[in-house]
Amino acid sequence: MKLQRKRATPQAAVAGSERPVRHSAAIAALCALTLLVYANSFRAGFTLDNKGLLIEDPRLRAASSENVQQIFDHTYWWPHGESGLYRPVTTLSYLFNYSVLGNGGDPEGYHWVNLLLHLVNVLVVYALALRLWGEFWPSVFTAAIWAAHPVLTESVTNMVGRADLLAGMAVLGGLLLYLKSAESAGWRRWAWLAALTALSAFGMFAKESAAVIPAVIVLFELAGWRGQSGGVNPTGRESGRFRWVWFGFAATLLPLAVMLYRRSLVLAAAGPASFPFTDNPLVGADLWTRCLTSLKVMGLYLGLLSWPAKLSCDYSFDQIALARGSLFDWTAWMAVAAVIAIAAILYRRHKGAFFLLAFAFVAFLPSSNLLFPIGTIMAERLLYLPAIAFAGCIAAGVCAGMRRIRRPTLAPVLLGLLTALLAVRTLMRNADWQNDLTLAASAVSAAPDSFKAHKLMAEALFAADDSHSNIDQVIEEADKSVSILDPLPDYRNNAQAYRLAAGYDLLKGDMQFQYGGNSHGLDLSQNVPRPPVAQSSYRRALPLVLRYASITAKIGAAGSRGDAQRLLANTYLRIGGMAKALRAAEAARNLDPFQSAAYLQLADVLVASDRAGDAAVALFEGAMVNSDPMLRGRLLNLYRGLDPDGCALAAYPGGPGIDTRCPMVRQHLCQAASRALRTLTGAGRQDAASTLRSTMVRDPGCSTAELERPEPTQKLPR
Repeated sequence: MKLQRKRATPQAAVAGSERPVRHSAAIAALCALTLLVYANSFRAGFTLDNKGLLIEDPRLRAASSENVQQIFDHTYWWPHGESGLYRPVTTLSYLFNYSVLGNGGDPEGYHWVNLLLHLVNVLVVYALALRLWGEFWPSVFTAAIWAAHPVLTESVTNMVGRADLLAGMAVLGGLLLYLKSAESAGWRRWAWLAALTALSAFGMFAKESAAVIPAVIVLFELAGWRGQSGGVNPTGRESGRFRWVWFGFAATLLPLAVMLYRRSLVLAAAGPASFPFTDNPLVGADLWTRCLTSLKVMGLYLGLLSWPAKLSCDYSFDQIALARGSLFDWTAWMAVAAVIAIAAILYRRHKGAFFLLAFAFVAFLPSSNLLFPIGTIMAERLLYLPAIAFAGCIAAGVCAGMRRIRRPTLAPVLLGLLTALLAVRTLMRNADWQNDLTLAASAVSAAPDSFKAHKLMAEALFAADDSHSNIDQVIEEADKSVSILDPLPDYRNNAQAYRLAAGYDLLKGDMQFQYGGNSHGLDLSQNVPRPPVAQSSYRRALPLVLRYASITAKIGAAGSRGDAQRLLANTYLRIGGMAKALRAAEAARNLDPFQSAAYLQLADVLVASDRAGDAAVALFEGAMVNSDPMLRGRLLNLYRGLDPDGCALAAYPGGPGIDTRCPMVRQHLCQAASRALRTLTGAGRQDAASTLRSTMVRDPGCSTAELERPEPTQKLPR
């Protein structure tokens, strides 16, 4: 059955040529609709990635040439990590908000820019729809349904969804500019092509997915040149069409080549990108499983477009199981197959609808995991451009159906009702983005099998209550998160989830130990019995800490392995396992010798083991390596108890200080210097080691034998 009986003439395909008043009214209505459905988005705060990319990016602090250079020289997530993304134009837009407009930590300005970008895209979709359908109502509702669809909130309401808005503007605007070049002649054609080149570069440096612009132009020509019903031939003639498409193709290939070259240079200088298995299980799947699961996910996307009742900001492990041929898998595959079959039929019957479906696939392909795995198995923001096909086919299909039953005036009513329902759902979804707690609650409801959804919920609950009276609820969500991860082997697991879960249990034990107080004043160096209720919480934490240490031993850097050993030492210290606490503390110091916390903790364990002198040596060593004043402050307190009436402390003009002339202090200094010299030399800090050696020989008078003696092997206390 044909969706459109009348042949679309070139004159009908030109936007606004027949009834400018009606089109002006449509534009005004689309603007009003877009503003209405996102009216409550301005209350959305800096959730999830917004904190790292907007608040914590040092490149946004000032609109300076140095910061602009940093933006072009580093990746999108620099300096927080590497994800293989290079989006300088998007980061520049954040700089514009943060420093030029002075928005800083006020989200309202960011939301206004996002909304204006989306509004421009809505109007471009309307202009393109007029060319595809050649009719007013299908064109209006293609733009209206797309503008109001709730899956777009992750790109519009979510402030860092701006990358999708900018890339979408480049793809949609690029196609429109190409059509203008094909309809023009002489210098005007070259002007349109130059604008196409500039916009393509803008989009490709905003988000990698804009690289599909050349493919979209070619697809448009392949889909529409035969001039059949629903055709999209913009000029009504076929002569010279291949020359036009090659001009447009060449105009977009140049910025693509520049972007790929620049991106390769920046990524080569950056650290390797990391795609965790727990964010996208397809990174660990074989090719066949990855392709089948990707097709299954496409079916899930179709479900979200058709029925967006439950939306989530996260679909991490194990919300989407790998394809295994279950009934659910087959249902998703059949939905995708049905769309492919419909597209094949439309190729002969309705070129405009075929082009939209093909456009959706081309726009989605780079992020589909079919060609290569990306950082996520599923994300609603990836539907920003593909959703246009859903909107267009619904609008054109309803209008064609109503004409067939001789009720054409009913089409705007039905489509208006659908748009209103979508608008209401979008308003509700906007409220989910208000803060981390509301967003996590919606994620837990929509994606209950996602470990990250429960992890986000635990973190949000913890941050929402400074007194942590809700610690049991926090622990419950953290336990759900790690229970989902438990079956995974260490090399594929998420260490941070276990660390957080263990930390919550330790905090609960500390609160129970202090009978409701917070843990900040807890002195771990005091080896006093903890009440049984606190011991129970500490022992609940122990297997979580051990799993955290096991995972970091497999996939963690030295810093994370050191952190795991410090946490393990703190846990053993709380339950009275002094020997194991000392082993873990020393391991933490060895793994991360330039971390002051390692020496502070080691001192705590040694004091609790009645080895205050060794604790002083550890603190001196840390001070020599790190020059941290906190370590020297701890030394003062330690010597007050270690040598209350002796010579360790002396009065100086600036206050009490450590007297290096005291024999006990000298002994501690020389022992600490011996190990600190080995640490500095092993790290390649020869100048610092030489300076330390000279200072120790000159001031406390350490001998060469004392400074070069091997590390003693000590029997650990039991």
